[in-house]
Amino acid sequence: MAKNGNEFTKKVRINKPQDVRRMLAKVINILLQDGEMTIDKAKTIATLSNTALKSMELGDLAERMDKIEELLKSQEQYD
Repeated sequence: MAKNGNEFTKKVRINKPQDVRRMLAKVINILLQDGEMTIDKAKTIATLSNTALKSMELGDLAERMDKIEELLKSQEQYD
């Protein structure tokens, strides 16, 4: 990864929780590769990590809801 900030010049589309998780992972990796670890950097990484975890949970819930909706629709066809 380039350290000149080019990663942030690209337009980012965030349409799903997975998109958020992917973006946060990139930012965390940049922070980890950029010099020494400071308390502020560690706090930022912790905050981003917690946000990424929430994004994963939301993504999992969305997938489960989609499956449940599909099952309900398929059952309605037989009623």
